[in-house]
Amino acid sequence: MVNRLVQQFGLWCVLLCVSLPSLGKDTYHWSIGPSLPAPVQEIYPTVHNDAIYVVGGLQDQNSEFRVSNAVYRLKKGATTWETLPPFPVAAHHVMLVSTGAQLWAFGGFTASAQGSWANSAQVYLFDEVSQTWHAHSSMPVKLSETIAAVIMGDVHLAGGRTTKSDNFSWRHHLDSDWHGVFDTTAGIWQTAAPLPSARNSACSVVIAGKWHVIGGRTVEQGNTGAHDIFDPVEDEWIEAKPLPVAAGGIGCARYGDSIYVFGGEYFAKSGSGVFSKVWRYEIKRKRWRDVSVMPIPRHGLGVVTFDGAMWLIGGAGEAGANDTRNTVSKLVLNP
Repeated sequence: MVNRLVQQFGLWCVLLCVSLPSLGKDTYHWSIGPSLPAPVQEIYPTVHNDAIYVVGGLQDQNSEFRVSNAVYRLKKGATTWETLPPFPVAAHHVMLVSTGAQLWAFGGFTASAQGSWANSAQVYLFDEVSQTWHAHSSMPVKLSETIAAVIMGDVHLAGGRTTKSDNFSWRHHLDSDWHGVFDTTAGIWQTAAPLPSARNSACSVVIAGKWHVIGGRTVEQGNTGAHDIFDPVEDEWIEAKPLPVAAGGIGCARYGDSIYVFGGEYFAKSGSGVFSKVWRYEIKRKRWRDVSVMPIPRHGLGVVTFDGAMWLIGGAGEAGANDTRNTVSKLVLNP
């Protein structure tokens, strides 16, 4: 434990005291943000009304998971997170989406007496006055570990894990290519062109009107570096240059005219681990570069762009149910 702290302190010192140069003239600078009130992984935070929201997630205890119902909020300029009234259920892999006027939560796995992986179709809406969540409606399918985007005012969900017959264990679910579009005003779901390959634990970003879905994994085939771009006008997916490394459990964010991908985990015969490189995809040049190294590599982290920086929230420093963190890191280009 002491050696780990010493190593991490030394790495933070290198990256915080000296900005890390990249290829060309870009300089990447890491700093530490306010720590979460508790360690948590497998979260999908979002930015809503100048604040970051985090709901639920997994905490590890003796290499086993405990499901959280905690709701945290960090307002712009604040130095500590607020703890809001709890989520209606303990849940993880809940997808948070802000449409600007409203804050939504879609699906996720909930805990039951039989296990911690009961896949849900529930949709919740956040009440700004009471600061609580209320059941709103249901999705056409049970869905978790999905990716989401707001395109032309509608919420898009694609990929993830859906349910077979039983519904309380990881093995009871299968990878999905479903692509649903939710009209939040009418409360109506429609389907759009399915994701080209069924997968979960990917990340996504909307940039220049197109939806980029990157990486992910399947239970049967492991990680993928697939990079698909959805054109909402044509309702079609276009294959793009893949992420150089196959990775699932990743986070990504838009920053300027580029997409940045962070973390992820891998499982191999030779062992398991967490990726440390930061990958940048340049939209105009259509190319990937590794541009930095995470001071504390994690998977299952949440990533958002907020207050002029990319924020890396929570996650786990080791693959699976180990070393869950309350760490918040911030990355700025050319500070």
